[in-house]
Amino acid sequence: MPFPYKPRKYQKEMMDAVASALSQGKNLIMQASTGSGKTICALAPSVDYAIENNMRILYLTRTNSQQRQAIREMRAIGVEELSAVGFQGRANMCILAEENPDFRGGSSAEISRLCSTRKKRTIEAIRKGGRMRNGCRYFANLFTMNKLPEEMEKKKIISAEEVMSYSRSKGICPYEANKKLVKKAKVVIAPYIYLFDPFLREKMIEWGFYSFDRAILIVDEAHNLPEYCRSIMSPRLSVNTLKMAVDEVGQYLEGEEEMVNFCDSMAEIILKMRDKYINFSEDSAYNDGFIPPGKIEAEVRKSKLGRADLEMFAERFMEYGEVVMDTKEKEGKLPRSHLKSVGIFLNAWMGLDERWAKLIVDETGRNPRLEYYCLDASIAASIINEFHASIHMSGTLAPLEEYRDSLALKNAELVSFPSPFPKENRKILYTEGISTRYQELNDKMIHSIEEKIISICNSFGKNTAIFFPSHAMLERFLRAGMVSSIKRKIYIEERGASQRKLMEEIEKFKEGGGVLLSVIGGRVSEGMDFPSEELEMVIIVGIPYPPPSARQQALQKYYDKKFGSGWKYAFEAPTTRKMLQAIGRMIREESDRGIAVILDERAARFRKYVEMRKADNLIKEIEEFWGA
Repeated sequence: MPFPYKPRKYQKEMMDAVASALSQGKNLIMQASTGSGKTICALAPSVDYAIENNMRILYLTRTNSQQRQAIREMRAIGVEELSAVGFQGRANMCILAEENPDFRGGSSAEISRLCSTRKKRTIEAIRKGGRMRNGCRYFANLFTMNKLPEEMEKKKIISAEEVMSYSRSKGICPYEANKKLVKKAKVVIAPYIYLFDPFLREKMIEWGFYSFDRAILIVDEAHNLPEYCRSIMSPRLSVNTLKMAVDEVGQYLEGEEEMVNFCDSMAEIILKMRDKYINFSEDSAYNDGFIPPGKIEAEVRKSKLGRADLEMFAERFMEYGEVVMDTKEKEGKLPRSHLKSVGIFLNAWMGLDERWAKLIVDETGRNPRLEYYCLDASIAASIINEFHASIHMSGTLAPLEEYRDSLALKNAELVSFPSPFPKENRKILYTEGISTRYQELNDKMIHSIEEKIISICNSFGKNTAIFFPSHAMLERFLRAGMVSSIKRKIYIEERGASQRKLMEEIEKFKEGGGVLLSVIGGRVSEGMDFPSEELEMVIIVGIPYPPPSARQQALQKYYDKKFGSGWKYAFEAPTTRKMLQAIGRMIREESDRGIAVILDERAARFRKYVEMRKADNLIKEIEEFWGA
């Protein structure tokens, strides 16, 4: 098929790499800079191959904006045989949940259960001609129509937002309408969770993905995937969950003092583990600790409980959780059970091995939890190897071998493409004599860094983003009085700010200009675009190493044992990606220009991944760049 745009530099090579991987059934790990056109270069040959070989494409994204981008590119391809649909979960597409405050915030599993029960009631009421109680009028309307509205059927390429809009206008269920469209689509764009969550993966069969070896997988912004896979396989149990489980017993069950006593005992154990194994620090990311082998089991045994008792409690909590959920459904409430959550945790706990680290975590100081952190992303990611081929793309995948190894991708090909934009349009500098290393970060060093920031901001009237390694570090500079010395309009990403408030602040920054203070690895540095003059300078304060938390140390130890590359995989890889993500907010088009400054001499260690050079005279070199 003809390429829908005039090819940019390296786009033909990208498409050739994708086409080669598809023809050989490989897993392609492809790094190409932001704005280089990765999406269309992955989709065009994949659509071509899928049509020729009667295959389907599953395109996975983390965000809705990535879904919209994929839809736009497929419309640009404009092939008659191409059909595509964006898909989102019930929690995002349920109009009933939007209307009922009690249902808002429900998990995918809870909304799924609610939906399933109400559908059954609705069908029964329609068939019997009786009054519908606690059903769903939106599903009833679609069921009665027995087909999709004509305007939805006609659209061969349709986004999830358009499905929502059409469905609202017709008073039908968007999720069920979306499912009907998905079954017929050549390309399905969906959130990560639908492939990597074992429960939701079963839904893929309903979509017609009976055999993944007849499908192509494309993973967008793939640098997020390893940690996502680890997170989804990491069971947790908090003190608040145990307290709410006790409340459920009191509200819905009688004569179950044993369950109450067990929850109270577990809450006491968690508090004891917190007091013993967490050394609290100013930065909440440090607030976790290893639980030595056998310690929790020893505490449980003090209550005269053995493995058989735990197995019994796990089964009992899950069974009674089902009773609570059934009761809530009959009452028209969200079918949520904290008792079941406790049971699921206990059940998972007894089946874990050395691939999980036992941690005690208390990020807020108010709700400590047990967490069994999954160290091996390949447990969730193993499904990838069942596809005919997969394309993993991002502007920040380096080091590529870490990505391949952490997901255990077989028959993988690694390829990295240079930026297609003129080299003279971007410069990355780092400084010597400055470091945010913990041992060196005294008042004198803070003052030295502060002077650099103030000098840069006051010397150049360019929209500037300053990324600090953490909110704690940002707040430390704010306390030092830096803001009062910057003679520009200041915008701050506040800790815990709502998405709405943050976006309002970002829009003001884009329109009015000035200096934006943010944190690296946060919502601004990953995922937000600032084209053209919306952002022309980035200052990175320090090297954004992951904090030496218990989970990160466990990851390093695991990777040392498995690959002999613990430091590289657990610290160097995520640090590189965070820096590249922050720098990548600037240059989005060929005509854009931007300069990044890393205020830490340790940046030199990353020159193999990031093209940068030492600044001998920082202000002069920035002046020369903008004067060029």
